[in-house]
Amino acid sequence: MNPHQDWNRVVFTGPVGKAKKGEQAVQDAQRRGANIETVRKAQGGHNTHGPQVNIRKLAEETDVVEVPQLSHEFRIEMQKARSAAGLSQADLAKRINEKQSVVNEYESGRAVPDNQVIVKIERALNCRLPRPPKPQKRKASEEEKF
Repeated sequence: MNPHQDWNRVVFTGPVGKAKKGEQAVQDAQRRGANIETVRKAQGGHNTHGPQVNIRKLAEETDVVEVPQLSHEFRIEMQKARSAAGLSQADLAKRINEKQSVVNEYESGRAVPDNQVIVKIERALNCRLPRPPKPQKRKASEEEKF
């Protein structure tokens, strides 16, 4: 036996572990006569009791939404105006307070047109760019077909 080791028995007293939760805790509090307020909380995570979705209906759905695109004229005019102003894409991006990738997407035609960004570009370049056409609303007769 080493002199630095203590082989005396240690006994812990008092509550050990986590406090009780759920029905058992409620029943114990009722036995003691305490006031109890229970609140059922919404379950999170992977809840299988939520609204059921018909997967076949989703698979057969054929609603196609057209995404507005920038016209070829817009892209060409924007490139011409930027080069005439002597700005790089990064310089223009700094002026309009956007990322350089946004300017690149507008010039390459991959961006979804946003009027606020287009107005910023027009102000920075001091020119008027051709606007993309407004999306047309579907007629009531098309909606009633179903």
